[in-house]
Amino acid sequence: MKFIADLHIHSHYSIATSKNLMPEYLDYWARLKGITVVGSGDFTHPGWLKELKDKLEPAEEGLFKLKDTYRPDLHALPVPPPSGRVRFMLTTEISNIYKKDGRLRKVHNLIFAPDFETAEKVQTELAKIGNIASDGRPILGLDSRDLLEIALQCNENIFFVPAHIWTPWFSALGAKSGFDSIEACYGDLHEHIHAVETGLSSDPPMNWMCSFLDRYTLISNSDAHSPEKLGREANLFDCELTYSGITGALRQENEGQFLGTVEFFPQEGKYHYDGHRKCRVCWDPLQTLQNDGRCPVCGKMVTVGVMHRVARLADRDHVETRKDKPPFYSLIPLKELLSELYETGPTSKRVSEAYNQLIKKAGSEFNILLHLPPDELSRVTNDLLVEGIGRMRRGLVYIREGYDGEFGRIRVFDKKEAKSVSSQTKLFASAVKETGNDYHSLQHIRFDITEYRRLAELKRPKQLDLVEALESKESEGQKVHPLLAPLNEEQRAAAAHADGPALIVAGPGTGKTRVLTTRIAWLLEEQQVDAENVLAVTFTNRAAQEMRERLRRLLESTEQTEEVKVVTFHTLGYQLLQERLDERRVIVDETEKRRVLRKELNCPAEELKERAAKISRFKQTLTMPEKSGDKFYKAYQNFLQAHLLYDLDDLVSLPVFLLQQDADYLRRIREQFRWILVDEYQDINEAQYQLLQLIASPPQSDLFVIGDPNQAIYGFRGADAGFIRRFTEDYPQAVVYNLRESYRCSQSVLRASHNVIASGPLLKGLQEGVKITIAPQSSDKSEAEFIARHIENMLGGVRFFSMDSGVSGGESESGLQSFADFAVLVRTSRQMKPIEKAFRDHSIPWQVAEEESLFHKEPGRSLLEALYFISLPEHPYLRYKWEGLFEEDIEKEREHINGLPLNERLRFIAGKYFEKEFKDKNELLETLLQFGASFGSDVNGFLKSASLGSPIDTFHPQSDRVALLTFHAAKGLEFKCVFIAGCEDGLLPYALSGKTPTDREEERRLLYVGMTRAQKYLILTHANRRFLMGRSLRMKRSPFLDAIEKDLIELHKSAYKKPAKKDDGQLNLFG
Repeated sequence: MKFIADLHIHSHYSIATSKNLMPEYLDYWARLKGITVVGSGDFTHPGWLKELKDKLEPAEEGLFKLKDTYRPDLHALPVPPPSGRVRFMLTTEISNIYKKDGRLRKVHNLIFAPDFETAEKVQTELAKIGNIASDGRPILGLDSRDLLEIALQCNENIFFVPAHIWTPWFSALGAKSGFDSIEACYGDLHEHIHAVETGLSSDPPMNWMCSFLDRYTLISNSDAHSPEKLGREANLFDCELTYSGITGALRQENEGQFLGTVEFFPQEGKYHYDGHRKCRVCWDPLQTLQNDGRCPVCGKMVTVGVMHRVARLADRDHVETRKDKPPFYSLIPLKELLSELYETGPTSKRVSEAYNQLIKKAGSEFNILLHLPPDELSRVTNDLLVEGIGRMRRGLVYIREGYDGEFGRIRVFDKKEAKSVSSQTKLFASAVKETGNDYHSLQHIRFDITEYRRLAELKRPKQLDLVEALESKESEGQKVHPLLAPLNEEQRAAAAHADGPALIVAGPGTGKTRVLTTRIAWLLEEQQVDAENVLAVTFTNRAAQEMRERLRRLLESTEQTEEVKVVTFHTLGYQLLQERLDERRVIVDETEKRRVLRKELNCPAEELKERAAKISRFKQTLTMPEKSGDKFYKAYQNFLQAHLLYDLDDLVSLPVFLLQQDADYLRRIREQFRWILVDEYQDINEAQYQLLQLIASPPQSDLFVIGDPNQAIYGFRGADAGFIRRFTEDYPQAVVYNLRESYRCSQSVLRASHNVIASGPLLKGLQEGVKITIAPQSSDKSEAEFIARHIENMLGGVRFFSMDSGVSGGESESGLQSFADFAVLVRTSRQMKPIEKAFRDHSIPWQVAEEESLFHKEPGRSLLEALYFISLPEHPYLRYKWEGLFEEDIEKEREHINGLPLNERLRFIAGKYFEKEFKDKNELLETLLQFGASFGSDVNGFLKSASLGSPIDTFHPQSDRVALLTFHAAKGLEFKCVFIAGCEDGLLPYALSGKTPTDREEERRLLYVGMTRAQKYLILTHANRRFLMGRSLRMKRSPFLDAIEKDLIELHKSAYKKPAKKDDGQLNLFG
């Protein structure tokens, strides 16, 4: 009998696949598509094999069918499936990564099994070699030849197929890590290979160019990662509907049983042709050779595509010389055809409705695309679609080849026709009148292969195998991929880390963010990792945004960048909770936490600070309430639960408990996030550590962490630098990379800061640099005055008074040109007041980032809560707290406010309900609005980011202002000139809190972080007398300064003297 089979798919146990990849949905979509036999996929996975055994029952020999009890209710389906039978055949895909003949090989292989017993034997044998339960397509360090041997030992009737043989990175003939022949890959067992899968990136004519493939049946499958993708490519049979019948046809035991393939247009593949996406250069292989492989725009080597690899191995000039060419049918999926006609996305509601109507009227998708004659098509659809299908069948399509990561495009109408087509005019005949000459030729090898071969041969005498150079990115002895070219050798090694756990120790200015983002780009571009399988975690919204922006520049693909999850720990935890619990909870900050303890739970005022801190410690260390022995902890948690609230610590601790208790959800999260990257690993606490341990389970996982133990400065929030030090104990197979070259600091700054920390190797700076200035001052006021005057002097004066008073001579000798070049760092925000006064006196613009976010301080926090209340009027806590507080009935205003764009909402609420609070604080309001502007109309996104925000989120380094920052807020920033005010014993190390013991080593690291914010100039000041916390304090110079080598220091003595009063030239009226 004649039927269609798609034998390579995946299950929901494979990474980055649809949760609907279950037998019942596969059966349904196979009927819609018109497929009779579907490969099960992933039978090596224990969970999937069990599900298959539960839901399938035997049918014909070696085939299975869905049990009736698992068929979905037809009334609940968008369209009833066409009649017909669907059968399942047991199949799986294995990823083999191993070293052979001196090269790393990465080859994917398909195994077809005749029964469950054989599948279980294969499963048992492979479980002895590697982890087969973490991914539906397991990765094994096993030679492809040895895998074939194991399979045949399990059952000689197993059928073994090299998968998608031309894919550059993961295939038997791939340019990056494959072989030059099937024989070379499978050695003495190569005769057991009877078929090869051509893959989406090639079609039969491309394969016919290689005579060594003549002996193999060329098959095509969808490699579907969702049920809807079934049948993108498939196989046509006319044989007995049994396992033996299908495999016999593939072995070519009887002529005429294998009828050919349904094909994807290979030109759509994103690596079909050669070229440079950035430079908009797209070449066929001959053009690449003619240009010596160099991009004419940037001069770098172009990226080589699949067609080039085929051309290199080809030994035929014309495909016509090949005998026995089974037919093939290049098709465009029906939804994509409809998408082109309607000029809307293939997943849009309009396209889905049209698709469903066609299936109802005409049967399966393959029936529509392949079989129905035009007159019958005309009865079920419009003339436009009939014409489009006709053109597709005749190969009259418009093709734009994909290259260098950019997908190609296949159309049946040109752009002029599309305008007429989309309007659905009655002038159809003129709108789609064929010009003939404008169509893409059906010829699949669109360049002179003979000339290609001649030119390639000419280059060999010059000992330059250009093709090999292109494929390995070699040029003139340089083996650097374009993504890695901007990096130094240490950075390249880290970014191109193969797989498994890795620790990157990255000191200040060594390029950790660049390495991290390049690593992600490398995974996506070179390793072909799906973007949705990558998770990057950092600590601030600002750092996450910077990573996204860098990724966008590296990838030049907004879609890919958005698919990568780049989040903070708190955002990740919030999303995990929302996804599983589906509750709309509000996040409370530290101030609100204390209000709940005081007002709702009657915590004594004198205990409030310690109680709040204790609750945080419990959560950060994952101490359960019943074990804590703290009555306020339990009462507080009950209050949060009853009022649909989270505090910030909940957003990490609760996901840990959730994942520990929900094995299915944990498995799904692990499958989704296959590659995990963590920034600032030295700053994680116990809860964050346990969350990572759950998702990236030791000892072997693709966890890539970057950090610096010398910059661990968050002990007060439970961070423990011990976690980064024991990384190699948690992950014994981890590779450690050390970045030793700082692109930020001068050697003087690096030496001085290294003296303070006295830990780890000394980093290498870009230049020697100037000496470090230490400037003693008599008081905090004189210190502030010194800083303001020094900034003026280094800028060459900022006012006429600067020159008149002698503060500045009017010219900058420092090379500094902007206020944004300067930062003033302090240990505590209480030190800022005199500095701000000095800046006002000297007309120096500045911006502040303290310990708290502007949205966690009044009046910003009230503005945020009011927006929450207006947006979520039914939330129990918001209604309890805010209802009745506004003078006017909020219900009358809510509809109006919610109809406004985000920033207009904020401005309206601030003006109507908080006019007094924002009076004389217009600059604060504008800062908040500036933060809101990036969210457009996304109110929920704004509320979440503002609630989870940090002080640095509203800091704008591009603004031409001096930065006034605490040490903690300065983390991750850099400035040409840095002042560190208050280098006194009591502030550095900090010892003014009274109850809390001083962690001298963390204080030392804090100063190290501050000093290494400086690129060129570093000025350290200390005062003999300081007014702080209502007291006049006398403190000695910080002992940390004593460690700095004397030859690095220049002691500053003020040269400023009050100018003598000048004669203004006017007459003295009094003689």
